[in-house]
Amino acid sequence: MSLYGYRAAERYSPDGSRQPLGPGGIFESLSVQFWAELGLSDRWTAILSGAAPRLRYEDPFYRAAATTLGDFQLGFRRALRSPDRGWQLAIQTLVKAPAYSQRIEPRPGNGQGDLEVSLLSGRSFPVAGRWGFLDAQGGYRIRWGRPSDQWRGELTFGLHLSSRLTLMGQGFAVRRRGPLPEVALGVNPLTEPAFDLYRAQASAIVRIAPSWRIQAGGLTDIAGRNIARGRGWMFALWKSF
Repeated sequence: MSLYGYRAAERYSPDGSRQPLGPGGIFESLSVQFWAELGLSDRWTAILSGAAPRLRYEDPFYRAAATTLGDFQLGFRRALRSPDRGWQLAIQTLVKAPAYSQRIEPRPGNGQGDLEVSLLSGRSFPVAGRWGFLDAQGGYRIRWGRPSDQWRGELTFGLHLSSRLTLMGQGFAVRRRGPLPEVALGVNPLTEPAFDLYRAQASAIVRIAPSWRIQAGGLTDIAGRNIARGRGWMFALWKSF
């Protein structure tokens, strides 16, 4: 279970330059999210995730706020290599569907279904007397209707400083497929149908009990096209069982 806060007063234009979100426009979101995994066998894992955001947009001429359910995802992951063979490989499939009305403003997503297929890889290794890990993911998201399909990637590096403390840095990339259409910016700049986005996140994870961990960190958008430019924070509580 996690809590994400995000705020943006700027956007990346279609040519990648920075510009105001609007005439004094501010977009803010506070979202409760969950990600649950259940091991079905040694190789198969079931996944369920969802969100419930509070969204707000305001400028001198317009104001909108909404608290609603967001998008939900259901999927499966299949391990392709055994855990004792160094680099781990897996394939993952996620289906996303909205759980909100199209009439809500600001809307928490594009309001249509997506299908994403990803290849995951990772391994752990010694780093200066400690253990670190590297995780890389790459996938393709099919988006029905107006939104353009996407190439998506994620890179994570973590370092276990002790048995209780882990530091982690992450990079996220979304690249649209095809040209950028000329579309008007809506009140939620994170749901534009065609965009590029590159984001960085840093966090610390602390083990507070054998099966409980807390995670806290910050994130920032570093580049993009036709999407908001903002910063945020996150706090998460993880339980293994």
